[in-house]
Amino acid sequence: MGIRKFFGNLFIILGALNIANFWAPRPIPTVGPSAFIVGLLLIGTGIYIRLERDNQGNIRWDRLAALFRSSNPPKNDQKLNNQGRSSPERKLSDPLIAVRVLRLAEQKRGILSISQTAMELNIPLEDAEAGLDECAARGTASVEVDSNTGLAYYRFPEFLPKNE
Repeated sequence: MGIRKFFGNLFIILGALNIANFWAPRPIPTVGPSAFIVGLLLIGTGIYIRLERDNQGNIRWDRLAALFRSSNPPKNDQKLNNQGRSSPERKLSDPLIAVRVLRLAEQKRGILSISQTAMELNIPLEDAEAGLDECAARGTASVEVDSNTGLAYYRFPEFLPKNE
């Protein structure tokens, strides 16, 4: 057990004991409303100490938010994709969809559309869009919108033909 985890657990336990033992001055000397305040402060400190951190020591606040989110989001939970349209957030059926999209981008010389990707990989449109968006979020692709048709195209510079 790491030192952060140990002290985080210690503070959380002391905070819980402080709240549970609010009516008696022993073994913890706070009583009444101050016992609740001190207990909550100790629990908060323990949680803060135990928060996951990245390589630079910065707190990963998204991990804290994940603790409070339910495992099944409501059906109307929406997020904005790269084109500014809202689409329902959902898990991908294939965790390697981005890799399959990259292979297809190489075959198609660096330019893909959502419908083309869905047809070639034989997957739902939502999975194709999510895979393409993941590539764009990771910087391997950029999104461009055709001004005539309004359709989004994903350009993969790594796979575009080289001008010799």
